[in-house]
Amino acid sequence: MGVGQAGSASVGPADLRGRTAMITGASGGIGRVLARRYAQCGANVVLVARRAEQLAETARLVADDGGESLTAVADICNEDHCREAVGQALSRFGRLDVLVNNAAVPGTDQAVSEATVANWREVLETNLIAPMVLSREALRQAMICSGSGNIQFVSSAAARLVRTGKAHYAAAKLGLSALGQTLAVEVGSLGIRVNTIVIGAVAGELVDNYVARLAVQESVAPESVRQRLASANALARLVEPQEIADVSVWLASDAASAITGQDIFVTAGQQR
Repeated sequence: MGVGQAGSASVGPADLRGRTAMITGASGGIGRVLARRYAQCGANVVLVARRAEQLAETARLVADDGGESLTAVADICNEDHCREAVGQALSRFGRLDVLVNNAAVPGTDQAVSEATVANWREVLETNLIAPMVLSREALRQAMICSGSGNIQFVSSAAARLVRTGKAHYAAAKLGLSALGQTLAVEVGSLGIRVNTIVIGAVAGELVDNYVARLAVQESVAPESVRQRLASANALARLVEPQEIADVSVWLASDAASAITGQDIFVTAGQQR
């Protein structure tokens, strides 16, 4: 069953019935696709983001897919909001089995010699510190007590490429991999698995906006920019959001029970 289809007759690539998954950045984009895929696989879904109206739309789509959801309007850079979101999940569903730390911001491109602390702080707090805090709260309030759990971080292959002005973003996203590997060792004996999904250029609004900006800057057709992005990948195409969601639900399932502390690349074979 595709993400765009309603109904719950199939559990897709994973059977997550009876489990509860929290998705950050669920107000749109990859986060919305993740939420729908978890619902289609039978999980209850906790939707976390700052924008209430967009979260309500995600909740409506989850309901169309036959899923149950809870919306938690929260600023994940606020520790109290993180603590409360996990508490709300437990109050509603009685358990929290999966945490997908998907929310992120790109920040403003700045060479280090021109960098502002405010810009770096926004990127590091949203992309690295907030996932740590949410993971801590999920562990403290739910997963350690239950003796099981699955934590995922969403990183970026772009962080592994040396690009001027992206030092803050690279530091945060590469930090997620280190966080995931360390946390996996810390909690593995407790029955909790931790992995990082490293994504490439993903078809959707963010790439569309990037393509449009670059096309204007270079005075070329947008399609030529899009083709250039695709040609950097072994599969000669962009990654689809559904493909990321399918990997995520698989990692959360019993089929991936021996996989922890890993970086899982979903990049269509990105080479540059």
